[in-house]
Amino acid sequence: MNRLSHLLIVVSIGLFAAACSDPESSTETAKQDPFAHLTAEEQETFRQGQARAHSCAACHGPMGISRNRMYPSIAGLTEAELKQALLDYRSGERTNPLMSPQARGLSDEDIELLAAYYPLLSTAR
Repeated sequence: MNRLSHLLIVVSIGLFAAACSDPESSTETAKQDPFAHLTAEEQETFRQGQARAHSCAACHGPMGISRNRMYPSIAGLTEAELKQALLDYRSGERTNPLMSPQARGLSDEDIELLAAYYPLLSTAR
């Protein structure tokens, strides 16, 4: 068998093996946890924030991207912007018929958590 035939056999076997493998398996881990690259502290903030943000997701979307133009998307806002907006809604400095009552129910800890959580979502895109 000459070298060209041997090379063709090796390449064919490699292509066959690649075609038979599961294309999803190499990206399976990334799909399961798109936040695996976060630090342990960021992952904990993410878990706690996700649990606290359920009521936010109803209007602002599960990833902070609103599906309704009536409600703004909050994905992409900085931690400082989110914190200030929530504090302003809670204090009454900023008013909105839906957000003001929501923010009045937030503790300082809730505001800190939500303000830290939403910027983490942009890392998943």
